[in-house]
Amino acid sequence: MKLVSHLPKPGFWMYLGPVLNVLLLLLLFFLLGSNFVIQSGVAVKLPESASRLSGFERAQVVTLPSGNDSSMYFNGRPVTYEELGRQLELKKTEGRRLIIHADGGAPLGGRFQQVSNLALRMGYEVAFATQPSR
Repeated sequence: MKLVSHLPKPGFWMYLGPVLNVLLLLLLFFLLGSNFVIQSGVAVKLPESASRLSGFERAQVVTLPSGNDSSMYFNGRPVTYEELGRQLELKKTEGRRLIIHADGGAPLGGRFQQVSNLALRMGYEVAFATQPSR
């Protein structure tokens, strides 16, 4: 005895939903995955350089915007120089790497030198963030 199905054959539209779902997930994965570049959350115009920063994936980030005010940001939150020292001391267990995002128009003396010297005294490796030259 041969069994024959009398149900209609599934159409193309039945398989389109799962395919679109997979494509959407892949698209989201690649769009969000490309955003793993280190960003501080504060707008600064980085100086240009031909060198590449490597090995600082889990580093702490200090941002120094240009201007006369003495504002600085540690991992996107505003801090004073004293608070920065305390935060760096607390974060030593997470790794001893620090990236300084200093605005290209900011002078290299003053806050920039103070922050880098503080981090070096505490045993951090310091890197200066730049953007690729055109």
